[in-house]
Amino acid sequence: MSPRSVILTILTLLLLAFSGVSMELHAQTPRPDTVSRAVSDSLLEIRFADIYVSAARTVHPLTLEERRQLWRRIRDVKKVYPYAKYVAATIIETYEYMQTLPEKEQEPHLKRVEKELKEEMEPKMKDLTLNQGKLLIKLINRQCGMTGYELVQAFLGGFKAWTWQVFARITGASLKATYRPRIDPDDALTERIVRLYDQRIL
Repeated sequence: MSPRSVILTILTLLLLAFSGVSMELHAQTPRPDTVSRAVSDSLLEIRFADIYVSAARTVHPLTLEERRQLWRRIRDVKKVYPYAKYVAATIIETYEYMQTLPEKEQEPHLKRVEKELKEEMEPKMKDLTLNQGKLLIKLINRQCGMTGYELVQAFLGGFKAWTWQVFARITGASLKATYRPRIDPDDALTERIVRLYDQRIL
């Protein structure tokens, strides 16, 4: 269900509820089936109309292809999400450490971190499919609050960010991809899987 549908459903329920509301002042004990609040020496009693909720659409079982797509997404999230968390933690640690360094030592330190990350992550990145690479870019955006392009630009400069973006576009990806689970149904599915993974259900 889209966010707009959820909002419309909530508004509809509120309208149904308040269309049958009657408000009376009583100087007595309220009935157990009402909501009451003391107002001076009286009680404000609000009676709500009965609300009946039903599904707006029929829920159908997933097709074989839909199940395959779901399991592929679960597999991909479980593979790349730990990388996204690691990259985010490394960025935070690097940024905090750089604040303690004199300005002239910051660039050499960044080069060391870049080299170490490349040596450690490159063999793992080679095993990723294109879809897993795209998913990793989005999950890094989720973890850091910045796109891959913005991160490269901030730490390594605009030229490298542009170069990496050109390479990503050639492969069919984009460092500027953003993670929008409230808007994009595909990202919403990923978010549900991530939350289940964090809870160790998957």
